[in-house]
Amino acid sequence: MTRKRRWVLLLALALVLPLALVGAAVGGLFWVRDRVEHPADNSGRPGSWMTVPSEYVVEFSRVRPPASATDVRWSYLKGFQDDLAFIAFRLPPGEEQGFLNGLGVVAEPDSGASLGGWSVEGFQRAGAGDPRTAGPLREGKFLAEPLPGHSKRLAATVWLAAEAEAGGGTRVFVDARDVP
Repeated sequence: MTRKRRWVLLLALALVLPLALVGAAVGGLFWVRDRVEHPADNSGRPGSWMTVPSEYVVEFSRVRPPASATDVRWSYLKGFQDDLAFIAFRLPPGEEQGFLNGLGVVAEPDSGASLGGWSVEGFQRAGAGDPRTAGPLREGKFLAEPLPGHSKRLAATVWLAAEAEAGGGTRVFVDARDVP
C-alpha cells in the first residue's frame, strides 16, 4: 500500500468514525427517550399501565359498581405524581338515579371539554371503548378526601350514556385521579 493510499484511508476513517459515533449516540438517546416516555406495562414506572385487581381500582376511585352492574371493566395508570383509574360498566334500567345519589353526583349534559387524552386511552385499555362514541353523554363530578396514608384528594368524573338496545340501561364511565 502506498503512502498516498494510507493517508486517504486514514482521512476517510477520521471522517466516518466520528459520524458513526454521533449517529450511535443520537440513536441511543431516542431509544432512551422512548423507554422513558413509554415504559413497559406492569413495570411500576411512572407512565406504565398496571394490571391491578378490580378492588384496588374501586378503593382508589371510591366508586363501587352496584351488584347488578354488568360488563365491568377497569384499567389503572401509574403516574409520576398522580395515578389514574378508569372503570366502565352497564347499569340495568331504573338504577341510574340510585347510583348517582350514592355518589352525591348530579349529571348534566357533557360539555365535551374534559373527555380526551388519558381518559379515552384508559377506557380503551380497559376494553370499554371510546365514551364519545356511546351516544349523548351526561357528566357529573365529585371530590373525595384522601385515603388513609395518602396525601392527595381524588377528583372523579362520571359520564353516563343511555343505551337504547338490549332493553335500555345506562353505560357508566368513571375517570378518577389524584389531585393536590
